[in-house]
Amino acid sequence: MSLMRLHFIFAILFFLTLSGKSQTENPSAFKPNPEKEKMYSPYLAVRHGGDLPLKEWKKSNSVLYFKELWYYCESFYIKRNYFTTGVSLDESIIDISRFESYRKQNEEAIVPLEGFKDAVILLPASKLLYKL
Repeated sequence: MSLMRLHFIFAILFFLTLSGKSQTENPSAFKPNPEKEKMYSPYLAVRHGGDLPLKEWKKSNSVLYFKELWYYCESFYIKRNYFTTGVSLDESIIDISRFESYRKQNEEAIVPLEGFKDAVILLPASKLLYKL
């Protein structure tokens, strides 16, 4: 088999692999819950210099915007009542980038927050669609 034909076959296989990805693996196809977007977009605004600069940046970088938003909304979840004492956690106060040092490569990481009965669970780094 010629080298050119082999490259062609690999290119086709690569294309088929990419086209078979699910929506959850494609951040640009990510459509956040409007409530979550409202909750976590302030963290993106701080990262990009405020609300107006974020809106401008979003217009010209929509795929990257959705990747970053996915990170702030979906790279973790809250495990309710993980502890027997404490108060319920308002997840909108979570700037997940602050806990990045706890994230493990191939397993979920539990981040207890003092005074809260709920825990933050970080998805493994190997499952992230976007990393800061």
